[in-house]
Amino acid sequence: MIGSSIFWGSMWYPLRAVEAAGIPAALAGALCYGVPLIPLLPFLFIRRRQLQAGGWRMLLCGGALACCNILFAVAVVMGEVGIIILLFYLSPIWSTILERVFMKTPLTPVRWVGIGLALVGLMVLQGVGGRWPWPSNLAEWMGLGAGLCWAVALLTARMWSHITVLDKSIAQFGCALPVGLLVYVLLGDVAGPAGWPELGILIGAAPWIIAAAVIWVVPAMVLSLWGAGRLSPGRASILMTSEVVVGVGSAVWLAGEDLGWHKIVGGILIVSASLLETWQARREAQADAEGATT
Repeated sequence: MIGSSIFWGSMWYPLRAVEAAGIPAALAGALCYGVPLIPLLPFLFIRRRQLQAGGWRMLLCGGALACCNILFAVAVVMGEVGIIILLFYLSPIWSTILERVFMKTPLTPVRWVGIGLALVGLMVLQGVGGRWPWPSNLAEWMGLGAGLCWAVALLTARMWSHITVLDKSIAQFGCALPVGLLVYVLLGDVAGPAGWPELGILIGAAPWIIAAAVIWVVPAMVLSLWGAGRLSPGRASILMTSEVVVGVGSAVWLAGEDLGWHKIVGGILIVSASLLETWQARREAQADAEGATT
């Protein structure tokens, strides 16, 4: 999960490059997440029985992932990367609630402490200077919505772990293009000029679209789905908070976003929550192993 965070944390860079090439922000995500479906098209036929057997579960998993990725992609192009990522990382709270409701997972004291650290980190990162961790514009609302969709995707991946990574990927990328186009149509002039870009603009942006899909999107999605099927939703979400450090750091370095002491302290708190959850997971795994041998 930490490896996938490196890709997710720097995803804003190729997306902004696509937008700088003339592609509206609301369309950049649809194209970057739609391209990976092309090499997967043969598997739509090869895996058609498995995909059909997945039914609404497959659609829910793929649709949640697609909504998460499209909303996040548009948000980091339109808004401040650091703020968007922080709002996205309210997702451990949603994951914990969903896990408790649908999987009846007990909430241990350590998990409460980890969630508390993550929340305090978010409040420090955003709350200094009178700002609190709630959305103040469209991009930030989309970042918050992306986090909720991610929590749903993690829950489905955990509950239906028998669905393979390949099938989840096909469903996700299959849903990404229509979801992205729908967002583009709904946003209209809010996120950029209306209408389809001219062919010359598309050709000029093609290298960045392909790079975003091949170098960032596919590795990030495969690693996320692989880890999500082996970890609880809350645990996976907390481990993924290392994306905050990557995203905020890369935005400061490459985009010139402000870095104050509140971001440093908040980042430390969130990473501490990840380390605490990892330690707790190791303890639980050891306890289960010892219980199985007795």
